[in-house]
Amino acid sequence: MSAGLLTTPDLPDRRFLAGMLVVTLVALGLRVFLLPSQPVSYDDYSMGVTAINYMESGQLGPIMWNHPELGNILVYGCMKLFGTGVLGLKGPSVAIGTLSVLMVGLVARRVAGDSRVALLAALFWALDPLAIDLSRQAVHEIYMSFFPLAGIWCICRYRATERSRWLFGAGILFGLGLAAKWSMLFPLVVSLAFVAYAIWRRQESLSTRIAAMAGASAQLLLLPLLVYLLTFIPWFGRGYSMPEWLALQRSMYQETKLHSGLGQVEQRDHRALAWFVRPVSWTDTMINRVDEEDPAPIENAMADKRVTLLVALSNPFVWLLVLPAVFFTARRGIGERNEGLLFAVTLFLAAYLPLAFTHSRPIFVNAALSVLPFALVPVAYLLVSILSTTPARRRIFTLYLALVVLASIPLYLLAIGKVAEVPFLRDYFLQI
Repeated sequence: MSAGLLTTPDLPDRRFLAGMLVVTLVALGLRVFLLPSQPVSYDDYSMGVTAINYMESGQLGPIMWNHPELGNILVYGCMKLFGTGVLGLKGPSVAIGTLSVLMVGLVARRVAGDSRVALLAALFWALDPLAIDLSRQAVHEIYMSFFPLAGIWCICRYRATERSRWLFGAGILFGLGLAAKWSMLFPLVVSLAFVAYAIWRRQESLSTRIAAMAGASAQLLLLPLLVYLLTFIPWFGRGYSMPEWLALQRSMYQETKLHSGLGQVEQRDHRALAWFVRPVSWTDTMINRVDEEDPAPIENAMADKRVTLLVALSNPFVWLLVLPAVFFTARRGIGERNEGLLFAVTLFLAAYLPLAFTHSRPIFVNAALSVLPFALVPVAYLLVSILSTTPARRRIFTLYLALVVLASIPLYLLAIGKVAEVPFLRDYFLQI
């Protein structure tokens, strides 16, 4: 099998990093633009209260008690540094959301061996409405993207150098990912399998390979578990025991397994199978103010100035290419026996299929943040592979990029709650 993870990048590091810096700065700008004017939602406020509650008393709640605790730790620390305003509440999400753009590019470059693929995948992620929307809120969803990518990048570095320090770094990052969202488990298992396979193929004695596998397993299983456990120190500080902690994990799992969210499920996109076959959206509604002189009920949230509506609508020029791109990348990876491409496809399938075939509860579009970074790499690989070979195809590629960027403009205004301030866009969205 060819060492796709070891492919020498085509662009010098300096040029590639300069391109990534530009894309990352664009991502940062999109995530902070007009952020102070965005109303604080119920979830934003409640995340601050929950973080204080957890760190100062060890209690869970009042919201999202069934999720792991890293988000509470980060939000609390940020509020201690910057106060309880926008920066304190949303600072971790903005920072992690921006850094995830950088990680998409770094991981894509490793698995595809092509800087063009890396820059394109990072650009898609920088412009994605869902990633932008949830990077501007205090909730922890954007963590599902960053920590898996950072851990996987360390795995790629380990495959390139076989230095154990990269496995140690991956173990720490995977542990932080588990402490943010349990969806981290899927890329962790895939990464462990790829590391084990690489060790097994070494030209070494059986005992040496078994010892290496044991060491890798300790760093990718026991170390993440230890990191995850340490994030519950405030909870243990209330006097709870390890058996009670295990009981808590079971309760968290049961709640997560059956959680259906608030509102009427049938009025929201709630099946992961639909994500890449039709446009889907994630919506947050925020009440700006209560006007005592105008007690009329809110009948149309898009038109009512008392309401800010954040709508993260998938960009069809990107999302609808995911399944064909995964098929193309898998076929190319199998045909070329390219480890990097197969790693990318396996990461996507491991993250997506458990959600796609979950029927015990609705899977809302916000959960796509655990899948989409792995989907964008095959999309970028497909486009670069097909549309960069001749001058005519490169012109088509330029036209495609222009369509993606143009579509991103109204989608961005929707995601930050400003579409109602643009008359022709407001009129259009009121009709649909």
